[in-house]
Amino acid sequence: MGNTLPAKRLYRFGPFRLDPGTRVLLRGGEIVRLPPKAIDTLLVLLRSAGQPVEKEALIQAVWPDTFVEENNLAHHVSILRKTLGNGEGGTAFIETIPKRGYRFVGDVKDAVEPGAADERTPVETRDAPAWPRLTRRKLAAVMVLPVAGVFVFIRWMSRRGPAAPPFESLAVLPFQNLSGDSNQGYVSDGLTEALIAELARIRSLRVISRTSIMRYKEDRKALPQIARELDVGAVIEGSVVRLGDRVRVTVQLLDGAKDKHLWAETYERDLAGIPKLWDEVAIEIAREIRARVEPEQRARLAGQRVKREAFEAYLHGRHCWNKRTPNDIEQAIAWFRKAIDEDPAYARAYAGLADCYNQLATVMISGKPPTEVRPLAIAAARRALEIDPELAEAHATLAYARLYDWEWAAAAEGFQRAIGLNPSYASAHLWYAHSLSMWKRHDEALREVKLAHRLDPLSPIMQTQVGWILQHAGRYDAAIEELRKVLETNPDYLWALWRIGSSYTSKSMFQEGIDALEKAAALSGRSPSILGTLAETYGLAGRADAARKLLHEMEAESRKQYVPAIAFAHAYIGLGDSERVLEYLHRAYELREQGIAWLGLWEDHGSYRSDPRFLELLRRVGLPDK
Repeated sequence: MGNTLPAKRLYRFGPFRLDPGTRVLLRGGEIVRLPPKAIDTLLVLLRSAGQPVEKEALIQAVWPDTFVEENNLAHHVSILRKTLGNGEGGTAFIETIPKRGYRFVGDVKDAVEPGAADERTPVETRDAPAWPRLTRRKLAAVMVLPVAGVFVFIRWMSRRGPAAPPFESLAVLPFQNLSGDSNQGYVSDGLTEALIAELARIRSLRVISRTSIMRYKEDRKALPQIARELDVGAVIEGSVVRLGDRVRVTVQLLDGAKDKHLWAETYERDLAGIPKLWDEVAIEIAREIRARVEPEQRARLAGQRVKREAFEAYLHGRHCWNKRTPNDIEQAIAWFRKAIDEDPAYARAYAGLADCYNQLATVMISGKPPTEVRPLAIAAARRALEIDPELAEAHATLAYARLYDWEWAAAAEGFQRAIGLNPSYASAHLWYAHSLSMWKRHDEALREVKLAHRLDPLSPIMQTQVGWILQHAGRYDAAIEELRKVLETNPDYLWALWRIGSSYTSKSMFQEGIDALEKAAALSGRSPSILGTLAETYGLAGRADAARKLLHEMEAESRKQYVPAIAFAHAYIGLGDSERVLEYLHRAYELREQGIAWLGLWEDHGSYRSDPRFLELLRRVGLPDK
C-alpha cells in the first residue's frame, strides 16, 4: 500500500485562485500583487461567499489588534475591485451593502490542487531506500526549516511579484488621508512630498515634482491617462492612517501605461521613523523598477533619526510654504523654527527656513527689504549644509540667495551641485536657467527651463517661466504663444498675465499689454510690482495721465509698507524721466533688490540705457553691458 499526502485547499473564482495558507493570489498561474491586508480582506469575504459581512466584523477580522477607520477598509476593498475586475455578466465580484458591509457575489469553488478533491496522490515507498527510524518530534525538527523557508519565500513573492520592467520615469500621486480627520491632510501631503524628495535623489530616474502631482489630489483620473499627461512609466499610489504618534502607510507601485500592480507593502512606524523608512522604500522601489542607485544613497540609510515633534512641525511648515501667500510664509517660518527648536540638527528644517526668507525677498511678496531677509536665508541654508552637505535643496536655496547678491560664480556652482545631487529637482534647473538668462546665455537657459518644465509638466509657473526666458531671449512671439497656453487652462493665473502683458509691451502691442496687466493687478490686490509694469506700459502707449495716477497709488502704498524701488523705476521709464529711473535703480541697488540682477536684459526704452551711471551700475553688479 502507498502512503498519501493531503490535498491543498484553495478558493477558485473566475480566473483567480487564492491559497489561504500562503496568502498567494494567482491569475492563470501568475502571481497577482496585492497589499497583505487586501489579501486578508478578500479571504474573509471568500469564506462567507454569498453572505453579507458586516463592516465591523471585517475590520475586526483583518485588523484584530489595531484600531482603524472605516475608510481604511473601503480603501482595501477599492484596491480589490480594481485588481479583480468583474466576473461573469460584468458584475463586480464584491458588492457593497449600503450602511452595512460587503458581500462576495462571484461563484466560489472550494477546490484542491490538481488531483481532485477526494483523490489522494499515492507516494510509493515499496522500493524506497531504508531511512533511519525517526520519532514524530525529530521528524518535525528536520522538516521545519525547509518548510518555513518555502513559506517565507512564497510570502515574499506574493508581495514582490514578477520582476517589473525597467523604468526611467516615475510619479508619486498624492497619498490618501484615511485617518478620518481632514485636519491630518498636512501629514499625507507632507509624506508624499518627502517620498518624492527621496526618490528624486536617484540619478537614473526622472521624478515628477510636487506641483504637478498635486493636481490629482481631488481629480483622480485613470492611471494610463495620468501616466500620459505626466510622461512617466511608473506610478506610486499610497495611503496614510494616523494612529496617535504612529502612522500606517501603504505604498503601491504600478505600471502606469498598463495600470498593473508591480509591488505593494504596508508599514507601521512612529511618525519620526518616516524619513528613514522613505530611504528604505526608495531603494526598494528602485530595485523593483531596475533603476540604478548610487552607493552614497544606500549609505544614507544609516542616517540620523529625526525627533517626532520636529518632523511634524516640518510637515506643517511645508504645508504652509506651498501656499506661497505672505501670511502663509510667516506661518511656515514659525513652524520651521519650532522644528529646529525640537531638533537643532534637522537640516531640512533649516533649508525650509531659508526658502521662506528667499521668498520674502521676491518682488511679489515684498514683505521686507532684501537686505533684511536675504542674509537670514544665507545663514539658514549654510547651517543646513553644515549638518547635511549632500542636501540638494539647501545647495539650490543658497545658490538662489547668492544669485541675487550677484555672486555669479558661486551661484552657478551651487545650482550645478544641487542638480548633480538631485537631477529631478525642478527648482534647481529653473533657478539655474535664470542665472544663464541674466548672462544672456539664452540657448542654455532655455534648455534648463525646459528640463524644469518636463519635471513639473502641469505646473503653470514652470510653463510661464519658459515664456519668460523666451521673452528675455527676444523671442516675443514664441513667448506670447507659450504664455497663451498657460492662460488657456489657467485664465486667472497671475504670473502668466503679468509676463504676457510685459511681452505684449515689448512688441509695442500696448492695448493687449494693458488689458493683461490690469487683470493681473486686480487679481494681485494691486501689487506695486505689477502696477509699476502697468504704469510703464501706459506711459509708453502715450497715456501719461494714467501712468501718473498709478505712480501716485504706489507712492501712497510706500508710506504704509515696503514697495520695491525697481517698481518705481519701471513707472518712470514709461514717463521718460531718466533721472528718476536712475535714482530708483540706485536705490534698488543699495537694497539688493532682485530686479537689479536682471538689469542687463532691460530693453532700450529711454536714454537712461546709454547714461554712464547706468553702465557703472552694470559694472558694479558684474553684469555684461552688451
